[in-house]
Amino acid sequence: MLARVTIIGRPNVWKSSIFNSLSGHRIAIISDIENTTRDIIEYHIDDMENEVSYMMADSGGIVQADNETLLNDVRSRANDAINSSDLILFVLEYDRMTDFDEFIVKLLRRSKKPVLVVANKADNPKRAMEAYQHLSLGLGDVVPVSAVQTRGFGELKSKVAEMLKELGFGFIKNETHEGMLRLAIIGRPNVGKSSLVNAIAGETRSIVYDMPGTTRDAIDTVIKFKDEDIVLIDTAGIRRAGKIGSANIEQWSVMRAEKSVERSDVVAVVMDAFEGIAHQDEHIVGEAMKEKKGIILVVNKWDKVMNKPGVNKDTILERYMHYLSKKFDFLSYAPVVFTSAIENKRIDLVLEHAIKIREERNKRVKTGVFNKFLEQITYDHAPTGNRKSHKPRIYYGSQVDVNPPKFMISVNNSEHFHFSYVRYIENKIREIFGFEGTPIEIELRSRKSMFKPKEQGGSREEHFGEEIVELEKKIADKKIDTFGKKKPRKKR
Repeated sequence: MLARVTIIGRPNVWKSSIFNSLSGHRIAIISDIENTTRDIIEYHIDDMENEVSYMMADSGGIVQADNETLLNDVRSRANDAINSSDLILFVLEYDRMTDFDEFIVKLLRRSKKPVLVVANKADNPKRAMEAYQHLSLGLGDVVPVSAVQTRGFGELKSKVAEMLKELGFGFIKNETHEGMLRLAIIGRPNVGKSSLVNAIAGETRSIVYDMPGTTRDAIDTVIKFKDEDIVLIDTAGIRRAGKIGSANIEQWSVMRAEKSVERSDVVAVVMDAFEGIAHQDEHIVGEAMKEKKGIILVVNKWDKVMNKPGVNKDTILERYMHYLSKKFDFLSYAPVVFTSAIENKRIDLVLEHAIKIREERNKRVKTGVFNKFLEQITYDHAPTGNRKSHKPRIYYGSQVDVNPPKFMISVNNSEHFHFSYVRYIENKIREIFGFEGTPIEIELRSRKSMFKPKEQGGSREEHFGEEIVELEKKIADKKIDTFGKKKPRKKR
């Protein structure tokens, strides 16, 4: 069984910096602004040196919220994290205790969980000695660290390993995400991404609150669906750069969201059905296409559309599909799912499509089958050329890569082909072979002429050798004969 270690503390004691230093990655967003971390962020740590494995969790800062629902939710989530942990790292400043710190001490004593006090901002030996005054709390050992200078983390790792071994935990190789389907949930703020993740996961893993920009970190949740392990990546809402500003938390959140898209296999682009398709939705879809990821269009809050007065429930679905086809005419291959995260409707369809798209992205067409396919489609519709070109011709083709699928087609000259013919080939590939939900790459590769040198796009050097071609150039430029002697001048 894998141990769970949770970092607890009041806001702005650099918990996220300590989390990043222990994990060895910049996972949690770091800021001087309080309550930057709102969700529980987890990372599997394999401490090879100390021979122990554990799940490290970074919690939102525990605060005594009065009437602010969001801060109460953060506090409730941190309390849940304490109860589900095997070891608590209580972070506070080396030289002082605040009222919030005293409040957390009471929570920890009540929980009766093993606690290791981490005294941060101990930037020099003198401060490190002062940090041991926290032994008077009676919670357990104290380890002085400096998140800024990354001091004391070797001792902290050793102490964590020692305490976990005393509790009976050991080393477990991390194979959690290896080979799993990674599904990123992306979209502009307040379209219901976190609600969708919570509905899929069957538990509240991300804070759901009716305010744009609630989710700031990318959160991975592993679920099992029909014997398939899937990693759900809930991301911060993506906004236009002009509305973000610079050097602030939201800018970092957007960058993290874009990184999450990069490390995913399939992305579910969540849109608000009631508000309709915004320009930013089209931009987000474009970003996913640029990364060549599998795409699912998730039209969320469908319950609000169906409950709108005057809506014709018999025709609204068909009309909305027509509306989507106009907005995303370049994305006809992507499946569309109309969901209601609140009512938990058609949630499983998102996962079913994601699994299917992963299979489609890894599908390979045999070379012989593909060439017969090319013969048939060129017979039905001969290649269309440009006005200033010779007759375009296709020789052969093959699938050269998967995830995403890529096809290379050898032609006489790629510049002779009209762009619409490449689209025709793609449409026919999808019609015959499928590839639902994934972009397809098609490369037209010109056949090199043996009668042209390399600088003109030919392969004369490859056919006859560099020395022969160089000699031919000397014969032409310096007017020498084949024996290397200068040719005599002609008499007038």
